[in-house]
Amino acid sequence: MSTKNSSNCKVILWTTLVGGFISSLVKWGSEVNMPPRMPGEISPPGANIDAWLGWLGFNQHSLDYMFQGNSILGAVTLYHWGFSFVFALVYVVGSMYWSKMRLWYGAFYGILITVVMHGLLIPMFGFRNPKYADGLTGWIWNLNAAELWSEFLGHIYWSVSIEICMIAVLAHFGRPIYGVWWKD
Repeated sequence: MSTKNSSNCKVILWTTLVGGFISSLVKWGSEVNMPPRMPGEISPPGANIDAWLGWLGFNQHSLDYMFQGNSILGAVTLYHWGFSFVFALVYVVGSMYWSKMRLWYGAFYGILITVVMHGLLIPMFGFRNPKYADGLTGWIWNLNAAELWSEFLGHIYWSVSIEICMIAVLAHFGRPIYGVWWKD
């Protein structure tokens, strides 16, 4: 399992680029139908940007813009795009070493990401305190059903779209689309 093989690098690069791009659109699209948060609540990416970049005078509204009369959170959009590319890279490289990552056409990865990020890391760092939870931290067991389903389904759609992109890239490079795809 070598990531140094030229054709492996092409699969990794193209799956990251195509999968990151498409999956970011899929994740945003799923939140239009099922918003994970109540109106007026700050999103975890917005809270991250404020906490980590605030000392530089940069916040979640620094890159806001108007499109057809709608206010768009530009910094939060870039944040979502960035993590889609990073997690697409983790998915494709991870699949080289642990093929179970691709279980259920990538849905397992989406479930895993939801549990790790929204169930552990986001609340651990204090970036989720839902209005409806009466001051409780947003651990996965404190989330309401609507937010929980929105996050699980959104991440499943998102991760399956990365898998579909990976299948397309593997087919393009003449690799098996199931099982071991890399060459040593």
